[in-house]
Amino acid sequence: MKLRDWFRFGHVAIFGYTAVLPLMGAGTSAGSLNGWQVAGLLATAVSYHLFAYLLNDLIDLPLDKTQPSRQNYPLVNGLAKEQQVRIWVILQLPILLILWWILGGNGWALLCLAWAVGGMTLYNLVGKRSPLPPLTDLVQGSSWAAFLLFGAFAVDQPTPQTWVAAGFIIVYILLVNGINGSLRDLANDFAFGARTTAIWLGARPFPPDQFTIPNHLRIYAFFWQFTLGLLAPLLPVVDKFPLSADENIGFWQRLLFIIFVTQCYVSLWLSTRQSGSNNQREPAYMANNIWNLTLLLTAVLPLADLLIRWAIILVFALPLLTSDWLAEKYSQSSVLTPES
Repeated sequence: MKLRDWFRFGHVAIFGYTAVLPLMGAGTSAGSLNGWQVAGLLATAVSYHLFAYLLNDLIDLPLDKTQPSRQNYPLVNGLAKEQQVRIWVILQLPILLILWWILGGNGWALLCLAWAVGGMTLYNLVGKRSPLPPLTDLVQGSSWAAFLLFGAFAVDQPTPQTWVAAGFIIVYILLVNGINGSLRDLANDFAFGARTTAIWLGARPFPPDQFTIPNHLRIYAFFWQFTLGLLAPLLPVVDKFPLSADENIGFWQRLLFIIFVTQCYVSLWLSTRQSGSNNQREPAYMANNIWNLTLLLTAVLPLADLLIRWAIILVFALPLLTSDWLAEKYSQSSVLTPES
């Protein structure tokens, strides 16, 4: 396989979404981190990321084969074989245990890691087959939250900030998986008979690339967006209630919250509006995902020390450079730019 195929195989472009979780858990914990612990948490994130996404690729393979946007992925086009991917998935389990041991994690860290693995497995098995899709979204959200809590328990103990961050991740998944992801794949999921939150709430595709989006889907989506907008500014000060005059959120942080929350609402409105094709809405799905996670980072980064702060920023941003979208833009610019 070529380098681009390996990027797709490992879902490298979205690795930052996974990697920031244990780092945020550790950064908001009661302990402090050294460079080796950061490296260990990142290695754990690599292993968990491969387990979660490759398992999803295996289970959703029949559905992915009918999804046009997935035709370049190695398991779909035959560059990777199912048996090879199964081996990759199974190998991650002992690797995760070894990394837990190396990090010196306690029983709570192991319990969180076990639910992160078990919950993700359960979601992948029944995620698009459940009669109540929001419940399986909740299972997936709790598994990602457990991975965040693993980072805290691997270092020391979670703080109130850690628990609010974990709650934010659960609600985040209810929104971005239940609405953004469901709408993005709506036409193919509906044709295949999959059960997703968007379909459960009445969204329907119609040719050539339009959707029927009922009002109660928008209410569901904006309810969770409103909840995220409350949790983010709560996170930095949750351990200080009742607040004194000098314990309010700083001016610049408040300003960033307002800007990012506004962007979240705008992108969610664009992604759930009735008019426009799915191709036109797709950038809004990604924008809403990123703005909401940026909202969480705005709350967490001031609480973390310098090492973990830069680790979070770099592991979130750098993998995005491997995305197919950027590769296509670069390829087009190379073709369109005349040689000197």
